[in-house]
Amino acid sequence: MNRMLNVCFLLLFCGTIMAVDPFLAHSDPLDPYIQAAKKEGSVTIGVSLRSKVHGKPAGELYIAAFQKHHPFLKANFNRIGGGIDRERILTEMTAGIFNFDVVTVSDTMIPTIVEAKLPRVVEWGKLGVPEFLIHPDNIGLTLRTPVFGIAYNRDLVPDEVAQTFTWETCTDPKWKGKTSANDRPRHLEPLYQERVWGRKKTLDYAKRWAENKPVIEYNRSVASNKLTAGAFPMICGIFRSHVEELRNYAGAKNIGIVFPEPVPVGVGDLIYIPDKAKHPNAGILFLVWSSSKEGQNHLDEVNFSGHPSIEGSKVNDILKGKKLAFTTWEDVSHTDQDLTEILKTMGIPVVRGKAKKKK
Repeated sequence: MNRMLNVCFLLLFCGTIMAVDPFLAHSDPLDPYIQAAKKEGSVTIGVSLRSKVHGKPAGELYIAAFQKHHPFLKANFNRIGGGIDRERILTEMTAGIFNFDVVTVSDTMIPTIVEAKLPRVVEWGKLGVPEFLIHPDNIGLTLRTPVFGIAYNRDLVPDEVAQTFTWETCTDPKWKGKTSANDRPRHLEPLYQERVWGRKKTLDYAKRWAENKPVIEYNRSVASNKLTAGAFPMICGIFRSHVEELRNYAGAKNIGIVFPEPVPVGVGDLIYIPDKAKHPNAGILFLVWSSSKEGQNHLDEVNFSGHPSIEGSKVNDILKGKKLAFTTWEDVSHTDQDLTEILKTMGIPVVRGKAKKKK
């Protein structure tokens, strides 16, 4: 009888606990950050998304989607654009001025912020962030993943012809003087790695492409606009995002893009939480949300730079079944040297942002 009473008491006690806290056995690892973020009340986000593109809402829609997900936070968005902005904010932080809870840097600046001990280290994997988005030292995540393809003017190149394009098309004498290249053809960096094409094949390709007299452009946006105007039929190695921005925000329906295999995929920007951020928990919530399927799909809708490994996303559907060549975090440590060799092979002086074709 006593034993039966003890069992009933135990069942009643356990039931009471579950009634008080039904999530006791299934607590969300984000809960402590959510509670702390509620006390912080706001978050200041500095990423490279533009608030508007061609006068239409873009980045601001992305931030609004995050705030809707966490309505207890006021999200303040200030774009951190090119190298000048990033250098300025880096200088401010090393001087003890922390105006951002989320900061972005280019991959080449990662050693600098690590040496300065600026990033807060967080075990992102335990918060549900996919491993392919996490920096191996847990200092942050990647955002705005660049996928490279060949853009073409549909008035000059029929869609059915463009669908046959390979990377070798850019070296075909048929298109001599009719392709365009950026002065930093970063799509060749992942191809250069031994697990993809390797050094020898990539340099041979770069040499043959240079012999085919591509038009060298120093600004990707300018090149995209020239493509739209019909200055040349195609651009070899352009961000998908540049093409889709023109198509969706500027109404340029006369340009298209195809993705020859292997499809080069870059690392993108690193976003991180400064160790001395004023609202670090709110910043952590933003990074976790940005890495989620919801966040990545929103990113692909407004900036066309979601990660292709996110199942069900538009970019994932576009590239389904294709062989992808991913740049790794390890690659980043030497891609500048790889690119330097590629540029020299193509006869483009290695002057960042100011390259000139040899005569």
